Amino acid sequence: MKSLGLVLALAACGVAGTAAAKGPQWKFKADTPAQFDEQATKVREEMKPDGQYGEIGASDRNAVEADLGKIAELLGRKGSASALSDGEQVELANAQERVNAVLTRNDGDRLVCTYERRSGSNFKYKSCMTASQRDAVRRKSQEGFQNELLKGGGSQMKGN
Repeated sequence: MKSLGLVLALAACGVAGTAAAKGPQWKFKADTPAQFDEQATKVREEMKPDGQYGEIGASDRNAVEADLGKIAELLGRKGSASALSDGEQVELANAQERVNAVLTRNDGDRLVCTYERRSGSNFKYKSCMTASQRDAVRRKSQEGFQNELLKGGGSQMKGN
């Protein structure tokens, strides 16, 4: 994530079926607060009742506004995305992905990044998966544990 490009909801316009049929795919890269402000203004215009995202509900609109505020705060803190720390870049990417997911109504394809530690090591690594992949991993892990319990391989302490 050396030079994290800020791709907001307008990048998803080309993904949406009607937008793809009407015009070009939107792709924006905002590395500075000024570039972001321009893009955020366009997103807010499209969230008005007569805009492309006018049909989204109040809670979704509030979530987008909160994430746009978070992105503005992060970029304003250091002046560019590339100057942010790794943790701040992960926050920035997650906020972008939430905005894209809400506006494209495609939450399962939202990319979620976290910093995790490998067993036996203090080194952190970045792990990025879509929300759908995370849910599948969690579900398989739970099913595997439950299967072991049913076979008698695992143990649950009674009375604790």
